[in-house]
Amino acid sequence: MSEWMDADSRVERAHDLYCKGRWVEAAAELRAAISSNPYNPSWHFNLGLTLEALDDFKGAIRAFSENVRLDPNDIEGLCRLGVNLGRLGKFDLALKTFQRVQKLDPNYEPGYCNRIIIYTEMGQHEDAEVMFYMAQQLNDACPLCYFNIGNSLYARKRYEAAIDCWMKCLELDPTQPQAHSRIGDAYWAMGRLDLALNEFQMELDICESDDIDALLDMGELLTEMNRTDEAEHYFLTVLKKEPENADAHFFLGEIAEKRGDADAAAYRYRKTLKKDSKFKGANLRLGRLAMHTDQRRTALTHLKAELDLNDDNPQLLQEIGELLIEGKMVELAYHAFARLAALLPNDANALHNLAVCCFMLNRMEEGIVHCRKSIRICGWYILAIYNLALAYKCLGRNKRALALTIKAFRLSPKDPNVIMLRKRMGFGGWFGYLKLALIAAKHGR
Repeated sequence: MSEWMDADSRVERAHDLYCKGRWVEAAAELRAAISSNPYNPSWHFNLGLTLEALDDFKGAIRAFSENVRLDPNDIEGLCRLGVNLGRLGKFDLALKTFQRVQKLDPNYEPGYCNRIIIYTEMGQHEDAEVMFYMAQQLNDACPLCYFNIGNSLYARKRYEAAIDCWMKCLELDPTQPQAHSRIGDAYWAMGRLDLALNEFQMELDICESDDIDALLDMGELLTEMNRTDEAEHYFLTVLKKEPENADAHFFLGEIAEKRGDADAAAYRYRKTLKKDSKFKGANLRLGRLAMHTDQRRTALTHLKAELDLNDDNPQLLQEIGELLIEGKMVELAYHAFARLAALLPNDANALHNLAVCCFMLNRMEEGIVHCRKSIRICGWYILAIYNLALAYKCLGRNKRALALTIKAFRLSPKDPNVIMLRKRMGFGGWFGYLKLALIAAKHGR
């Protein structure tokens, strides 16, 4: 009996610690209580909430799963389980969990409200809107519903509509976390930077500058606006609160680069990777800095590391590929542009860059295939026409090379690449120009 009474006391202490924000201690007290009496579903539920506060979503899932195993009709426990499954990307399981909630109580509004998030993450925005309207029928004054559907609209680049939803959210709850930041994100995407800055500042006013994400947003936006001294202040504020914050170190590295301080930039990028070895972009920038000081081996190491980390970011893949070509590391550049072309199969520039790598590696036939695709997508891509014509000439296919030279000449006769192509094809100087013009006119009839 005393052991059970002690467990009850631990749960009470856990409640007090949770309210004070001492979540690690609260979780320890709850685990101790559960070890004495593992059959109380509410204790597992409270442990789940505490682990959520610690961003331990796997642990929260285990706790809420045990809660609903002991009490299968606990709707709130099921709902929290669904939310945390969604946070870990287990969308199918999350949806099945919310369907259980709906069967138990079709009028439980959070079951629909939280499903908006799941469908948004899955890219199923029509389903997200259905959930929003179903939730509205039960509670048309739920600020979270407006917040969540705003995220869906933002993902579809419907920024004005998203702002309207977040404004409605704030009308219902002026202290809703992240609402001002999300409005700021939308204004930022629309290029209305001053309005975005104002929204981020309002977010910081609400959270009394304790929101790390809002501080980072403010600093990043100020950097884009070339207000680097102000931006630096916000990133340093983040580091005072979280000395090893990888994002803050990374952005301070970018500021140092803008100022031309390569040593300070490299220091910050290394700090970024020390905290998060998989931080995308840090190896790329270290590789770029090494390239500029002719440290090719160091550059290669960092660029290879970045390439291993990046298979889904077109902008980074483009930068990696360009740097690798600049450093004459063409085989690696080929892999970077091959990934980019797979991600963007209708991007003429990506296909052309891949073709250039092929030509440099003497993979002429493969390069021709990519180059032709590039020109089919963008018929006036002079540089691609130039390289394809030279490839055909190299292979002795002179008729095709001539046909492309004529095409380029008709499209843009004064383009520097066209002038160079004329010289390479034997049509240099004024006599060559007139001769090509006559041939082009003849082919045009």
